[in-house]
Amino acid sequence: MERWSGLKRFAHHMPTRLLVGPGSLDELGDEVARIARRVLLVTGRRAIRLSGLLDRVQANLQASKVESVVFDQIEPNPTIETIREGAEFARREKVRCVLGIGGGSALDAAKAIALVTVHQEDIRVFFDGVRPSLPPLPIVAVPTTAGTGSEVTPYSVVTDVQAGDKAGLAMPELFPRLAVLDASLTVSMPEAVTVDTGLDAMCHAIEALFSRQRSVFSDLHARSALDKVVNNLEKVRSQPDDLVAREWMQLAATFGGMAIADTATLVPHALSYPVTVRYDLPHGRATALLMPAFLERVAESEPERVAFVGRLLGDQADAPAALRAFIERLGVAPRLGAYGVHEDDVELFSRQAKDKAHLGRTPGEWLEETLRELYRRSL
Repeated sequence: MERWSGLKRFAHHMPTRLLVGPGSLDELGDEVARIARRVLLVTGRRAIRLSGLLDRVQANLQASKVESVVFDQIEPNPTIETIREGAEFARREKVRCVLGIGGGSALDAAKAIALVTVHQEDIRVFFDGVRPSLPPLPIVAVPTTAGTGSEVTPYSVVTDVQAGDKAGLAMPELFPRLAVLDASLTVSMPEAVTVDTGLDAMCHAIEALFSRQRSVFSDLHARSALDKVVNNLEKVRSQPDDLVAREWMQLAATFGGMAIADTATLVPHALSYPVTVRYDLPHGRATALLMPAFLERVAESEPERVAFVGRLLGDQADAPAALRAFIERLGVAPRLGAYGVHEDDVELFSRQAKDKAHLGRTPGEWLEETLRELYRRSL
């Protein structure tokens, strides 16, 4: 048995205030009023407006004497150009806070817009680790999915269409000031979104368990997140109105977010980005389909942790097979080939991933040929 509590030096920073539980959205206006009186609402193009949630949020803010303007142009994979447009709109409207409503794309976009709004530099300079000269506008997160954990992370991932890849911002200034976790907002998720975002939460938990930057603190959150996903994701797929299971899935996403806030993400995320951009495959699904082959690889250096993942999934002796079976029970074809990815993509995708920081955080040696083999094992 591995000594899970073997202590080493680590850092933990979690400045986000959480409001958790049914009805917590009703407190949003009073909470935001303590931060700013003019707010930019960042959301997608249809779902939040059609569901009535956007009107509900605006009315809640107005009751607390908070003005709001809406930027509702966020795509499922927000692009650099959309972030630039959102920041220009925020400057023009003289907002003092950015509130993201929706899934991970809306929350990530809200963070990026909050950063770019107060800087003259183009967003691309921050991809290379340049520190901001000014703090971003305060960020508030209202997640309506249960997956990314973006409400408690210092990360924002955006799509670089020109490069055919995704790029990330990572800085402590991007932690939201406030996050509202009201699981009732997740009940209306379509089945596919429920599954794909839940798989994202699962991937965050698994990757955090293997990160070179892991600690006893991140292990605590990652193990809890994985347990909650395994025990509740199938349930919310088959019983979408089960609010208790929805609450556990939302907390699983937040626990996973807290874990990767310390550990960051690993090779499966790096490999998933070009798949998502090229084939428009949901991020959580793309990452999950790469995870069994990843577990096969890291079993060489981390056998006890791979066995732990397998035990939660129902087969300690063969975690990769147990994971593929879990994915299939969710109605998801468990290999990339089912979505059009083929051998001809492997060379380009591996080349795009080989210099990403994710590789250095992942145990083992990750040469370009190793990446190619992981893709092939996932086809």
